[in-house]
Order: sequence, then structure tokens, then C-alpha cells
Amino acid sequence: MKLFAVDVFTPNDFPTFTYVTRQGPDLEQRLSDALATPKIVVSISGPSKSGKTVLIEKTVGKDNMIAVSGAEVRSGTDLWARVFAWMGGPATVASQSSSQTAHRSGGEAGAKGGIPFLADASGKLSYDQTRTSADTRTETETVDGLGAIVKEIGNSEFVVLLDDFHYIPKEAQGEVAKQIKAAAERGIRICVATVPHRADDVVRTNHELRGRLAQIDTMFWTSTELQQIAEVGFPKLGIDLPPHQAARLAKEACGSPQLMQRICLDVCFAFNVRKERSDLLKVELDPARLQSILEQSSTHADFGAMVANMHQGPKTRGTERRLHQLIDGTEGDVYRVVLLALAYGSPDMSLPYPALMQRIETVCKGDTPSASSIVQACRQIDMIAKRVAPTERVVEWDDHDLTGTLTVVNPYFLFYLRASRKLEALGARPSDQDELPLPLD
Repeated sequence: MKLFAVDVFTPNDFPTFTYVTRQGPDLEQRLSDALATPKIVVSISGPSKSGKTVLIEKTVGKDNMIAVSGAEVRSGTDLWARVFAWMGGPATVASQSSSQTAHRSGGEAGAKGGIPFLADASGKLSYDQTRTSADTRTETETVDGLGAIVKEIGNSEFVVLLDDFHYIPKEAQGEVAKQIKAAAERGIRICVATVPHRADDVVRTNHELRGRLAQIDTMFWTSTELQQIAEVGFPKLGIDLPPHQAARLAKEACGSPQLMQRICLDVCFAFNVRKERSDLLKVELDPARLQSILEQSSTHADFGAMVANMHQGPKTRGTERRLHQLIDGTEGDVYRVVLLALAYGSPDMSLPYPALMQRIETVCKGDTPSASSIVQACRQIDMIAKRVAPTERVVEWDDHDLTGTLTVVNPYFLFYLRASRKLEALGARPSDQDELPLPLD
């Protein structure tokens, strides 16, 4: 992963670039080997904000990566138009054609190319008077994108990265998958990036890709891996941060290197470090300063409306929900209980029902919600997340097993829930609250 400052400051401010290598399987070598295999499409899956794009960029080189977002693709033609535009060529060409016709009054006449022709061998014009009319047409034709791209970058070091394949409309995914297969067979190196629970979308939309696709799975970063970003990055900027405090920042980053970068950058801002220092600055993060920094970082991940809707839950019909006394001094119904439990303790991205229930027992000072109400609340939280952000996976409840699991898909959501003061504000007396968005049915 890059040094956290590189993504924000210009190279003139921070001329030193740093890359943190993950522990475990050599992902760079696996990706390099897969891309070197002829006629193979590479599928790399990993959680949101886990550094998939940076891994590809580091492996193939920034100048060799042609990135296309699935959000920009509505057909196979769109895919190649985007690649062709990156190469500096037009996606379409315009051509003009014109014709002229001569009309006469009296006798026979015609025209071709605007030049009157002779009606007989005598060379005499067979009409007395003519008038001409011109018709000009402009036609736009789509460039043969795949053919042109194969000609330019086939069997080369360039790699086409189709990011967020799941953003392509479902009705177009099959066509795009066929185009990807055809391109790989003609020597184009292609890498498709997806989130884990959509990793098989490419194969499902085109079964002919089975056996022609190399799957590389990544995962959330460990706290030890995230800590490297601080331990390698801060000294480059002239900042001395104690290891135990770097570990605390890594813990709060919820497995996301991008979020770790954001937190580290806000540490720099908090201590007025905006360029590399010539001397060493010793930094101590007391609890109040750390909380202030984390709150600032949470403003870059605003899930306020979603959390407010989850907190209110769906409209009640008839009996009011039971209120519970909570560890933070507030009272709330089952929806507040679940959200508070999710934010409590260590930032765990997945909570099976037994672990969730254990947290609920901790955050409740007295009686806890019933098992059925907890399960129903988790289902509603899943539905609210999908309604508020239909194109983004944020929180999911999976109760296909005997008990169920509450999973946070987007680490920024969990970070916002923990670091912002949104839950605190929602737990205030109604007269002290700002007006909230209406709950979703």
C-alpha cells in the first residue's frame, strides 16, 4: 500500500513514495503469474477499500494500467470506447457525403456529381434550362473498438482493469463478459475487480469463462499490516509516533488501508504537518486528541442519513417498541440496541448471532430484547441499508444458517458508527435532537 500522504499531497510536497507489502500469500507474484498466462482473464476480489487497485497498479506499473469503472459501462461497446478514449483515440468517427441533382424544364436531363451529362452522341444538351439541389449528410460510425485495441496493445504489457464489474447493469453483464473473453483470446490482458460476495458474477454471466479465469482473493487487512502504513509513513514525514499509538490507529481503521491513510493524514493536519519536516516531531495522542482526529476522519464517510433511518427503524403499527436501559446512559428500542452493540468493543466486521447477543447483553443494563425482535431488527437494518444506498453494499444480515450473521461490508460505515457522534446525538432527548429524516417503511 502507498504511503498515506502520497494519495493526497503532490509529489513536490512529498517526493518519497512508500509501498507496504502485505503478509501472507505473495499476492503480487500470484497476480503477475496469472496475467502472464495467455488467454486468461484475471478476477481479483476483495472488500471495499482494501487496496485492490493499488495492488494491480504496483504489479503491472501505473503507466501500463488502463482503468475502466463498471459504472461507466452499459454495453461491450462502452467498454472498448472507454479503453480507446484512454489511448487517445475517438470512440466514433463522422463522415459526410453529398449529392446533387439537376432538374430541367423541358426535355430529359440528369446529373452525376453535379456535372450535366450528354443525352446523345451529338454532344448537344437535351435540356434548355436546369436547376440543381444539393443534399449533404453527416453519419457517425462507432470505431471497431476491440479490433483497434487488439491492434494497438494486443500481446503487450498493458492491462485493462475493469473495476466494480457488479456496477454494470445485469442485462448488459453477459454481453460484456463475452467481450472480455474474446479480448483475452486475442491477446489483451484483462483484470476484473469485484467485491467478495460478487466475485463469481463474471463466470455466472458467461459460463464459457470457466477454466479461462484465474481467481485471486484478497481480504481485509490485519491490524499488524495496517500498522505498517503508520510505521513506514510517519518517519518519512519527520513524525515520531509511538508504536502503541500506531497500533491504536490501525485498530480503528476497520481493516481498510484507505481508511488508515485518511486517519494518518488527519493526524498530520492535527499537528499542522503539511510537508516533510527537516526535524523530528514527537507526537503523543491523548484520548481527547485521538477522539477529535477520529471524528474528523469520520466526516469523510458520512452515513448520517442511513444511521438515522436504521436507528428509527420502520414505522410501528399499534404497540410501541419496548425501551431498554443502555450502558451509555440512554434508553432505546431494539434498533438502537443493535447499532450500539455493533459499535461497541473491537471493530469486528462480522458478528454471528451468538457474538452479537453477547454484545447486546453487555450494552444493555437490564433486560435485553427478545431473540425474535433482534433477528427482525437485523433484517430491517439490512433492508434499510439497501433502500438508502441501492447500488452499494453496506450492511447485510444473513440468516440462512440456524442463527444468522450481521456483516458490515463497507468498513467506512462501521468507522462512522464508532468515531462520529451520530449515535450519541440520536440517543439524546427528542427535544435536543435535530430533525431526522423520515423512517423508511
